[in-house]
Amino acid sequence: MRKNDRFYLHLLQECQIEEPLPTQALMAILADWETSSVFLRMEVAHTLAVVEAEEALELFLRVLLNPKEDAWLRETMTWDLTIWGERIPGDLLLTLLADPEPAVCAAALEVLRERPSQTIPLEIVLPYCTHEEKYVREAAIKTLLATEQRVPPEPILAALGDPEPQVRTAASYGCISLVELFGDQIPLEPLLEALRDEYPPVRENILGALGKIPLRIPVEPVAAALTDSTYYVRCAALETLSVMGERVPSSLYPILQEMSGSDPSPQMRQRAIRALLAVHGMTLGPLRLPIIDFTLEELGE
Repeated sequence: MRKNDRFYLHLLQECQIEEPLPTQALMAILADWETSSVFLRMEVAHTLAVVEAEEALELFLRVLLNPKEDAWLRETMTWDLTIWGERIPGDLLLTLLADPEPAVCAAALEVLRERPSQTIPLEIVLPYCTHEEKYVREAAIKTLLATEQRVPPEPILAALGDPEPQVRTAASYGCISLVELFGDQIPLEPLLEALRDEYPPVRENILGALGKIPLRIPVEPVAAALTDSTYYVRCAALETLSVMGERVPSSLYPILQEMSGSDPSPQMRQRAIRALLAVHGMTLGPLRLPIIDFTLEELGE
């Protein structure tokens, strides 16, 4: 980064620029792709968006839509479209979704996710669930979930088998919403299969989803998760057992008692006690997490 760039970045990030804002000077920096660094132009573009500099909008869009511009700059400027709000033409996001640069496409999906749920076009988003880039697929899954009652379950469930853990994590988290929205319409098989996923956050999310349908799920896979190698997955298993109530067999009581008294994690002990109370028919209040020191296992994960 050049010396002048560092000066302007400091001015933009650390100082309060008094009115009137030097909009023309900032626009000159944004337009200067030859001598101004990408980092400086990013900050300038963001500043112009934050102050809603109307006279800079045309330049902002021209830079954003120029495929010869730096991909990182165009990606961050796409994120800034949420700041401009209704000033942005309605068809601009569709143009950005078709952009050959995957990072710009993914950013456009994230902006689309912030729109009112009923305005998100499913037919436009669905093809991106099978995009070759993992971060585009992840963004597409999250955008589909933002459609709320309109979300189609099939692509979310299919993404549980994605080769990339970040995509599977997004899909497994979405399963919590799916079972809340559609209940018995969501098949158990893909959820139970995902409970064996190698990536701990996926297993944790799936246990959270299963906890939304405690009368439908088998006890055995939830009980098996009590011995998971990752502590927060074990915590999620205890939370799910807590809502299963009398369906929890008495053979698990000694395990829960042991965990409530001797588990090295305070979070585990607290949840084990709650599970014991719940399976004995007591109504639980909201979970209140204590101020605790993390164990070495928790810090390591």
